[in-house]
Amino acid sequence: MSRLILMTQREFEEPLTEALRRTAPGLSLSFAWSLTDLEAELANDPDESRILSVGSSVILPPRVLATLGSPAYNLHPGPPSYPGIFPSVFALYEGARAFGVTLHEMAPTVDSGAICVVERFPIDARWDRLALDTHTLVVLMHVLERMAPQLADVHTPLRHSGDVWSGRRRTRKHFDALCQLPEDFTAVELAQRLRAVGEGPDHCLTTIRDGQVLRLDTGRRGMVVRAGQPVAAE
Repeated sequence: MSRLILMTQREFEEPLTEALRRTAPGLSLSFAWSLTDLEAELANDPDESRILSVGSSVILPPRVLATLGSPAYNLHPGPPSYPGIFPSVFALYEGARAFGVTLHEMAPTVDSGAICVVERFPIDARWDRLALDTHTLVVLMHVLERMAPQLADVHTPLRHSGDVWSGRRRTRKHFDALCQLPEDFTAVELAQRLRAVGEGPDHCLTTIRDGQVLRLDTGRRGMVVRAGQPVAAE
């Protein structure tokens, strides 16, 4: 029996299941939280399985991609102009006016596979990282729901949209660099980075003064983004 193997985070299990089954009620679903889980699932019947990654940090190695009977897909929480990690952060920091989500084939190089769907939307000038990520998640779920019947047909690859990847592919190194304020930062630069990086203990801004690394504490304890969803800061 054909099935969709979802690579995701546990926080997404219920909403993803609901979104997929609204338009593909007969879809057989399995979940993989790690590469080990995925390989165990694929050992059953790789030719009848399709992989969909949503919010997972697991990168499929070429040896796994080569065993699949049809393309694996990823729902990237950003447009093709922002490949790589934390696309919303860099879009906000660079003052982008539009954003989106991208459904694409998975390839050995992250965010480089053929693009099948791009859903774009304008960025409200008042949005910070929390607001943008929250809206992006809503759009992502709409795309998933719309594409569920086609994703369920594991023997038919999705059509390519003709969109192409562009822009710099960001990594954790780029994000960490953005979190480090220059010594001569201005109030404008501080506000710009706070808007983009957000609040929370896992991504605090730092700066170097007199050879010491100082962590920025704004005194705010609002909501932060984890797994694409707003949660209370610790």
